[in-house]
Amino acid sequence: MNMNNLLKYTLLGGIFLIPFIPFIVADGMFFPFITGKGFLFRILIEVLLGAWIILAYRVPSYRLRWSWLLGAFVAFVGVIALADFFGENPFKSFWSNYERMEGLITLIHLFAYFLVAAAVLNTEKLWERFFNTFLGASVIMGVYGLLQIAGVLQIHQGSTRVDGTLGNAAYLGIYALFNVFLAAFLLLKRKRRLEAGLLYGSVIALNVTMLYFTATRGAILGFLGGVLLTTVLVALFERERPMLRKGAIAALAGIILLVGGFFVAKDTAFVRGSEVLSRMASISLEGGSVRFMVWNMAYQGFKERPVLGWGQENFNFVFNKYYDPGMYSQEQWFDRAHNVFFDWLIAGGILGLLAYLSLFAAALFLLWFRLEEMSVVSKSILTGLFAGYFFHNIFVFDNLISYLLFFSVLAYIHAVYVRGRKSKSAAPEPKKARERRAMDALVAPLVIVAVVFSLYFFNYKGMAANYALIDALRPQEKGVLVNLENFERSLAYDSFGAQEAREQLSQISLRVAGLQNVDAETKQKFLSFAEREMLRQIEHVPGDARHEFFIGTFLNRLGRQDEAIAHLQKALELSPRKQSIQFELGAAYLNKKQYAEALEIMRAAYESEPNYAEARDLYALAALYTGDIALAEELLLPAYGTIAVPEDRFINAFLELEKYGKIVEIWETRVADSPDNPQFHLSLAAAYLGNGERLKAIVEIEMLIELNPDFKDQGEYYISEIKAGRNP
Repeated sequence: MNMNNLLKYTLLGGIFLIPFIPFIVADGMFFPFITGKGFLFRILIEVLLGAWIILAYRVPSYRLRWSWLLGAFVAFVGVIALADFFGENPFKSFWSNYERMEGLITLIHLFAYFLVAAAVLNTEKLWERFFNTFLGASVIMGVYGLLQIAGVLQIHQGSTRVDGTLGNAAYLGIYALFNVFLAAFLLLKRKRRLEAGLLYGSVIALNVTMLYFTATRGAILGFLGGVLLTTVLVALFERERPMLRKGAIAALAGIILLVGGFFVAKDTAFVRGSEVLSRMASISLEGGSVRFMVWNMAYQGFKERPVLGWGQENFNFVFNKYYDPGMYSQEQWFDRAHNVFFDWLIAGGILGLLAYLSLFAAALFLLWFRLEEMSVVSKSILTGLFAGYFFHNIFVFDNLISYLLFFSVLAYIHAVYVRGRKSKSAAPEPKKARERRAMDALVAPLVIVAVVFSLYFFNYKGMAANYALIDALRPQEKGVLVNLENFERSLAYDSFGAQEAREQLSQISLRVAGLQNVDAETKQKFLSFAEREMLRQIEHVPGDARHEFFIGTFLNRLGRQDEAIAHLQKALELSPRKQSIQFELGAAYLNKKQYAEALEIMRAAYESEPNYAEARDLYALAALYTGDIALAEELLLPAYGTIAVPEDRFINAFLELEKYGKIVEIWETRVADSPDNPQFHLSLAAAYLGNGERLKAIVEIEMLIELNPDFKDQGEYYISEIKAGRNP
């Protein structure tokens, strides 16, 4: 086999591995459903890009050819690269993180994938085989999903919504949607083949089943909308195959009847009894209030930076700055707008969004105005696919797998266009043999060196840091110092996973500090290292409320309130309406016994969203510490009927205020709820004793002895002390 054929088959082999990336679950890595797929894709594309560059140099037919779609992609990557460079956190914009594995680096790899696939899959037969490979992989995924439905395999989200090996039902939903349309596309390219109809029909049925059981509303509505648009286009423009046109009209009528019937029956017991149907029936403007709040935050961020936005992976800055207190019951650190168009508006401003939309526009332009050889049915199906994907993206953010499917279809459209527009002029004259040999000796080694460098620089450090982080989080037989060494090893790589490692380190360090079987020196090593690394994170990425909050919480737990308050105040400046920051800052003031300051902070948190029960309780708690019983009653009586709320933090407040009667009331409630809990009886006895009710204290201790005979000697000692007038 000569060199050109070796390169060609290497490229084909690598490209045909792409459809199997969704099955990669790297159990030994942090975020196993994301990182394994991301690193494999990057490695594979870097190798394929290098092989393609060498082949394209040697064989002119594999070189780039222009199309409006290629131009749109170049513009998109260029605008986003510019936005990332001038964005809030260029480092994260380029590298992303383990949870997402996106950023500019992945966008560049996707562009490289587009180029390689469009150039190497240069015949219709190769594209059909490639899409059939995607469909074959979807069948495997569908069987996996059926086993999840049957309870044989675990659903990773911990719910009944099927997620396959993607770890997220929404990801599987859009995966299934793409494969339904691809199967229909390939099926309708065949004429009068019963076996093809049975085969592709089965693939469609399986993927529709998966789509249904993901219960992903955006993908299901996108699927229905895409099918609706497809049937309308076929009904309007198909002239060569009348039966298909009639079938499209019938399908259109069926969809309208199906949707109409669903709305009529949406309040029936049958619909309400189905998780999927009930989720669809619950769609409303009110039900989407959380997303509307997030979208409004994104809009506010866009108005601040309308042209080039904030850079990729920087939505967290917008979310923090424009946080809506009405989101108190949701995740506190959103990094996506849950709307692809708002995501690109934040990442790249209006230029970034227009560049992204130009991909759809260029693809549709080529489909309908430049690909005369493609049938109306094929164009209609691909247009329906884009419509379904577009609608889905209104409600969910993208991921690597949806990107792969989308850019595969774009690469196909580009390849069909350039294949039909090849220059009829003669191929360029080959270079002289001596000059060619000299260049061959130079190009291939340079490309190989570049690929090896990219494999190390773009992948090795991040992967190694990830594995070390997992080792740092695992229990170690040789003790927690091994965990600390692994944290040090992970951070020594200075990779894009450093933020994740530092946040995990801060939490683990506090746990280690609370362990009884760990010596003081080891605890101090953990705590000191965690503090240094969190300060490094703030130095590396200033202006991020999350980092200030993490170290402020860390220091507050260690009793270093003055330092904690400084960081928490900075966090609050960066995110002035986020209650979780206000709560931690208020707690720091309470720990310092600066009750007036705590009351003011808790008041602001409560007034920002009076429906938040936790904010109300903490405001009342601060009122108790300041001695404002009237305010506490005003806040607590409507909710509890008493200010003696049966929680430890209220016990501590009444203890500070020496209101033992309220403590007695709390422990009486707890004992009534759990009469067999010995510790509750002991605590109630102590409360009685503090309140001067010594006989009742003795009775509780006697009941405790009955519940726990092992406590008899100690209990009798307590009783003797109480009878003697002393407090044991």
